[in-house]
Amino acid sequence: MENTENTENVSPIKNYIVPLSLMIILPILLILLLQKYATASSKNIYPNTFSIGVLVVLLLWGYSSIKFFPKNFKGPTNLDGITPKYQGNGFLFWIITTLITGLVCFFIPLFPIKFTENFISIIVTFTIFGFLFVFYLYIKDRNTYWDKDEDDKKGYSDIFRFYRGLSFHPTVGGVDVKQLTNCRFGMIGWQIIITIFAFFSYYNYGLNTAMAVSFILQTLYIAKFFFWETGYFNTLDITLDRAGYYICWGCIVFVPAFYTFASYYLANNPSKVSLSVGLLFLALGITFIWLNYDVDAQKESFKKDNGVSIWGKKAEYITDDGGKRKLLTSGWWGMSRHINYVFEIGLSACWCGVALKLPPIAYLAYIIILLVHRTFRDDEKCAKKYGELWKKYSKKVRYCMIPKIF
Repeated sequence: MENTENTENVSPIKNYIVPLSLMIILPILLILLLQKYATASSKNIYPNTFSIGVLVVLLLWGYSSIKFFPKNFKGPTNLDGITPKYQGNGFLFWIITTLITGLVCFFIPLFPIKFTENFISIIVTFTIFGFLFVFYLYIKDRNTYWDKDEDDKKGYSDIFRFYRGLSFHPTVGGVDVKQLTNCRFGMIGWQIIITIFAFFSYYNYGLNTAMAVSFILQTLYIAKFFFWETGYFNTLDITLDRAGYYICWGCIVFVPAFYTFASYYLANNPSKVSLSVGLLFLALGITFIWLNYDVDAQKESFKKDNGVSIWGKKAEYITDDGGKRKLLTSGWWGMSRHINYVFEIGLSACWCGVALKLPPIAYLAYIIILLVHRTFRDDEKCAKKYGELWKKYSKKVRYCMIPKIF
């Protein structure tokens, strides 16, 4: 039953229109986009034995990587008092998975061809499973989390709560849902899929510079993610977002379907790019990867040691009255509050732009909108989490993304 208390506090746009649009319109747009740039033999949209097999293998592989390894570590205690447990074997998992995928594609050349031809069917299968999985989480957690905190006393609709989720850290079969869907299905699925597309391109068109550069940059970015996976569980997405349609369906479907779009397009529509142009994009992309890594490294080093040296000087920071919470104001984190997003956008521009064609830019346009919007959402979450300390930080670090501009 819906809570009708204080319903005037929630606009119909947020309560109904946005979640319904994303749940109904977005999956249709994804399928239409993939169909538009597929080859004639790759336009089947109906689930089949192959697509279901891909889903089952990815789920079991990701689940096993968490369930049956001993490297447990605890994440930060969340707003609901739960201290989630994760596995810290992400980088090893990425290495093994990437090697296995490459070997399968090398020794079974028909596999990348069959996979690419059935890619739309695979995404439709993921879509159906994603809805069912989120619905399961919603029903499972409804009695436990319904109207149990202040945020749920604003009159949110069932639709919005399904979209947002109820629990911060649900588990399925003894594993954390966010690590399973975000990391061990979505992110690793991204790596698997672009590897398969790269082999498909090579078998059909030979070595293609644009595909090679795009593949290398995406692979380095994903490798960085898994190398830093334990740090990812301290981010706002993990600690302050609930496990609902937005996160779980997004990682089960949207990441495999759309984050791979540059590679998907190049696999079906090869682009002729000179080696010199390709190397230029590669060098720029690697630079952005290193800058993005350095931003995260400064923050992680500061968390371990407040007296760490950053850019040759002792780290500067501000603290609350009790001295328990500290916010870094040195290095990159003293230039803007979300400068890491600037480097992510630059990297995306490189692996999309190397095609020198317009369609792959669709992902770049999306990531710009997503990250610019996320800066405002992150600021709102941080203001709620840190209170007066965040106000002090925002006055000291005035710029949101680009120093002196925005």
